[in-house]
Amino acid sequence: MNLAIPTPGIRRRSVTGLWLRHAVSFVRYWKFVLTWVLIEPVIILVAVGFGVGKLVGTMDDGVSYAQFVTPGLIIGNAMFHALFETSWNAYNRIDNDVYETALTTPITILEITMGDILWAVTRSILTVVGTAIVAALFGWLNHWEAIGMIIPAIMVGITFGALGFLFSAVAPHTTFLTLVFTLVASPMFFFSGSFFPISILPDWVEPIAWAMPLTSAVHIGRGFALASLDITHLWAALYLIAVTAVLWPIAVFLLRRKLIS
Repeated sequence: MNLAIPTPGIRRRSVTGLWLRHAVSFVRYWKFVLTWVLIEPVIILVAVGFGVGKLVGTMDDGVSYAQFVTPGLIIGNAMFHALFETSWNAYNRIDNDVYETALTTPITILEITMGDILWAVTRSILTVVGTAIVAALFGWLNHWEAIGMIIPAIMVGITFGALGFLFSAVAPHTTFLTLVFTLVASPMFFFSGSFFPISILPDWVEPIAWAMPLTSAVHIGRGFALASLDITHLWAALYLIAVTAVLWPIAVFLLRRKLIS
């Protein structure tokens, strides 16, 4: 199998041009997209922070439950945005020959994936920044280091942007793409340490939870949010980079097979 690995010679104009296309579409429908980018995650954050937070109180380390869950919810929502962009939206572009039309211009499949993943990163950053501002107003993000949550937002956009292409490139129909959220995104969201510490899971489940890329992203985000960074956050970042290095070439290969073969 000849996997297409990112190589030098990438035309920045091609990548940014595709990103600009998505940005223009986003601006055109911003009133509708805003409900998912900001309003929905804020509603979830407030409901869990005030509702469940009142029941749980504080965690073992003295951090309030609202402060504990906030970075998990924020990074988890970033994952959904990245996955949606390169799975559902990318499938629609494939189905409507948007990519095939693009390939008649001086653009490569690698550049197509880069442009789409760059837009997935943009959406991740938008939802993280917007929701984090609201969380800060409620006092659930009260360390200046929380600004660093943009770093896991970028990593999530890249990693799950690449993962989304694995589904859009093999999906026979849109119904298949529901598996992305029911069998991939939702289990990761609930078992990634977003809502509770990984340590309370059964011993045989913990390694599975840590193997999920979202767990590492949430761990990094919480490290910035609580100003508690240590060596484990570096290992988590390296793990995300390694996962991406595996997923992206496969995504390029599958998309090439979908569009050209």
